[in-house]
Amino acid sequence: MERNPWWRGNLPAETTGFVGRESEIRELLKLLAETSLVTVTGAGGVGKSRVAVRAAEECQGSYPDGAWLVELSGERDGDLLAHIVAAALGLREQSARPGGEVLAEFLAGKNLLLILDGCEHLPDACRDLVTAVLAGAPGVRIIVTSRQPLGLAWEALLPVGPFEPPAPDAVGPMTDDALRLFLDRARAAAPGLETDRAALMSAARICRRLDGIPLAVELAAGLLRTLPLERLAERSEEWFRASPLERLAGRSEEWFRASPVERLAGRSEKWSGASPVERRGERSGGPYDDRGPLSRPESLHATLRTVIGWSHELCGPGERLLSARLSVFAGDFDAEAAGWVCGDGLTDVPVLLAGLADRALLARVPGGYRQPEAVKEYGRRRLARLGEEAGLLRRHRRYHLDLARRADAGWYGPGQEGWAARLNSAGTDLRRALGSGDPSSPLSVELAGRLWPLWLCLGRSGEGRHHMGRVIDAAPGADPGLPRLLWADGCVAIAEGDLERGRRRLEAALSAALDGDDHTAAGHARLQLAVHALSVGAFDEVEPGIERARECFRRAGRATVGEPLALVTLAMAVTWRGEFARAVSTLEEVQRLCDARGERWARACGDYVLSIARLGLGRAAGAAAAARQSLDVKWRLRDTAGVALAVDQLAVIAAVEGDGYRTARLQGTGARLRAISGLRGSGCPQGMSEPGTVAERTARQLLGDDAYDAAFAEGHDDDPGSAVAYALA
Repeated sequence: MERNPWWRGNLPAETTGFVGRESEIRELLKLLAETSLVTVTGAGGVGKSRVAVRAAEECQGSYPDGAWLVELSGERDGDLLAHIVAAALGLREQSARPGGEVLAEFLAGKNLLLILDGCEHLPDACRDLVTAVLAGAPGVRIIVTSRQPLGLAWEALLPVGPFEPPAPDAVGPMTDDALRLFLDRARAAAPGLETDRAALMSAARICRRLDGIPLAVELAAGLLRTLPLERLAERSEEWFRASPLERLAGRSEEWFRASPVERLAGRSEKWSGASPVERRGERSGGPYDDRGPLSRPESLHATLRTVIGWSHELCGPGERLLSARLSVFAGDFDAEAAGWVCGDGLTDVPVLLAGLADRALLARVPGGYRQPEAVKEYGRRRLARLGEEAGLLRRHRRYHLDLARRADAGWYGPGQEGWAARLNSAGTDLRRALGSGDPSSPLSVELAGRLWPLWLCLGRSGEGRHHMGRVIDAAPGADPGLPRLLWADGCVAIAEGDLERGRRRLEAALSAALDGDDHTAAGHARLQLAVHALSVGAFDEVEPGIERARECFRRAGRATVGEPLALVTLAMAVTWRGEFARAVSTLEEVQRLCDARGERWARACGDYVLSIARLGLGRAAGAAAAARQSLDVKWRLRDTAGVALAVDQLAVIAAVEGDGYRTARLQGTGARLRAISGLRGSGCPQGMSEPGTVAERTARQLLGDDAYDAAFAEGHDDDPGSAVAYALA
C-alpha cells in the first residue's frame, strides 16, 4: 500500500518498525540542503535503503513534485537505466529520442527528490545518468545508496555502518539501538518474550557477536521461533568460536556421502545448513575466513553470511530449498510465481513462504515478497553449487512468458486494470527474462511481442523499443512469433513519432503474417498502417485499410482488441473530415463491443473521440459525458497522457457553453497533467490543437486576462486528484 497519492511519489509504507539512525538521518537531511547528490555507502545489510527512505519521508514536503524511489538491486542492464527511472516516475515515453535525454528534459523544471537504491551493480550507468540529470535539473536532489561511492567531484558521502554493539556491562535497550532492534523483532517472533536482566544480557551477547549489523540482528531475532533466547546466545558463540576446519571436522560420514541436493535440503539434522567453506566468523586472532584475515567490510559480510547460514540451518528442508531457489527472482514475487518457478518437488509453497518471512529471510511487500539482497547472494551461491541455476532460470523465463500470454489474452476483457498493475509490478523480472536468454530463441521472440500492452498501453515504449529491437535483429525470419513482434514494434515507432520506421516495420509484419497465415497479426499490421496514414494526413487511405484489417480479424475467428481499435481509428478519420454523425454511429459500436467484453482502455480511447464528434454535432452535454467517461478510466489506469487529453476536451466544451472560469481552470489542470506525464506541447493528435487555442481565446474574452490567468493557475496548482474530481463533476 502506498503512503501517498501516486503523483506525489512512491515511497513504500514501512512494514516493520524503524529503530535508531537518528544521527544519520539528521546528517543526510543536512547534506541534502547543501548539495544535490548524496551517496549513502556501507556494507550489505547495514540498512542504507531504510535510512534513505526514512530521510525522504521526513523531507518530502519540501519537494512539490514528490519523493521517488527507484530500486536497482535487481537490474543489470545499464542501457535501460533511464527507462527504469522514467517508469518509476510515471513518465510516459512517447519519443524516439535517447531515454536519458527525455528524462533530463522531463526533470528540468521539477522540484523533486529521487532515490536510486542499489547502484553498486550499475555504477557507470548511474554515474552518467546522475551527471546528466543534475546538469539540467537544478530543482532535483538525488540520494544514491551503494556499497561504493559513484566517484563524482560534487558527491557528498554519508557512510552508514552497523549499530554500535551493546557494551558487555550495559544492557539498556533504550540507549542501545542494536538491542532495541533485536527486542522489537524478537517480540514479533516470540510473543510474550521475557525481558528480565538475564534475557537482556543474552540478547546483548547476540548483538555483540553479530557486530550490530541490522539485517543480521533481524535474522537472529527470527530464530527465536525455533530456539529459546539463551540457547540462541550459546549457539551464536559456538558458531563464531569454531574455525571452518573445526566445523568440517565435526561433520558425520553421512554428511560427506550426501549429494549437494541432499545437503541443501538438510535431510539429516547433523549436516544441515551452509557448507563450512561458506561460513565465516571470528576467533581470538581477529576476523578471518579460510583464506586468511578479513578487512572490516569483508568481516561484516562474513558475519552476515554466517547468520544467514544459521537461519537456513534452523529452517525445515523445504524452506531451505525454496529460499535458495527464490534467488532466481530479480524483484518482488507472489506465491503464484514462487510456486510456478521454484516449487518443483515442494508442497504447500505459500506456507513455506510465510515461514521464510517469519524468519526475516523474506520481506513482505504489497502483493507478495522480496528477498533481501544478502540472502539472495547466499542463495545464488548455493544454486551454483547444486547446478540448479540454469534450470531455474529457464523456468523463470517460461513463467514470465506464460504471464505475458495471459496478459495478452486478458487485456481485451474485464481484468484490464489488474493486468496493468501486474505487468508494471513484474517489470524487474520481465527485464531479466527478456535479457537473460538467447534473443533469437522462439521464447524471446514471443515474450517481447506478447508484452505489447506494457510497451503501448502503459507508456513503456522506450523500454519496449530496446527489447524488441534487440530480438528483431537476432530472430530468424521464419519464427511464428515474428509478425506480432514486428507490428508491436511498428506501433511503438508510430507512437513515438518515428513514422518511417513504423511504416517499414508494419509492412514487414504484414508480409510475414500473410506468409504464415497469421490473420490476427495481419489484421493488427493493417490497422497500424491505417494509423500511419491517419498520422500523415492521408485520410482517404484510412477507411480501405481499416476494412482490410477488419476482414483479417474476421478470418482469424477470435476476438481481439484490434476490432474496437480499428473502429476508433476509422472514427478519428471521419471526424477529422467533419463527418460527425458517422463518427458517432461508429463509436457507439465501439462502446457495444467493449462493454460486451468488459473492456475499458480501448473504449476510453473511443469515448475521447466520441466527445469530439458529439461536440461537432452541437451536443455539448453528450460530449461532456463521453469525455468524463474517458477521463475516469484513464485516471484509474494512471494514463496521465489520456487524462490530459480528456481534461483539455472538457475545457473546450466549457468554452462552448460560455463558462470561462471552468475553461481556464481545466486548461491549467491539463497543463499540469502534461507536465506530470512528460507530454510535449498540447498532447493533442495532429490537427486537433486548434480547439484548445480557440477555447483559451474565448475564456480570455469572457474573463479578461488577469482572471483567466488566476483561474488557470488555480487548476495548475491544484492537487491532481482534486483537479480530476472537479473535471468529473
